[in-house]
Amino acid sequence: MGRIIHVELTTDDLHGSSDFFAHAFGWHLTPSEFVEDYLSADTGAGGGIDGALMTVEHQKQPVIVWIEVEDIHETIRDVEKAGGRLEGEVHELHGEGLVTYVSDPGGTIFGVKQPPATDTML
Repeated sequence: MGRIIHVELTTDDLHGSSDFFAHAFGWHLTPSEFVEDYLSADTGAGGGIDGALMTVEHQKQPVIVWIEVEDIHETIRDVEKAGGRLEGEVHELHGEGLVTYVSDPGGTIFGVKQPPATDTML
């Protein structure tokens, strides 16, 4: 089952938006080690999910939901069979696993992430 695990918010003003979310909601925002103009957002303890702010140069859609999947390639096939499409290359994000963007038949973009394999051997 695909569980929502992350949300990205896009902005034309990364500094202004980061100040807003930090002051209005207490988010702690830190620059990504891997992606330029992308801030990871620690939204606090408790239930819920963390997110990120990024410039519209990455994606134009204002909010992008991320879904965790077991097999990213199988998920892409399922998305395409259901009328959606792949919206970028599948790539490995260091320490996070495989990621890409896909869209539904109406063009709404969302991210899918396959976590890295874990060693279950003793």
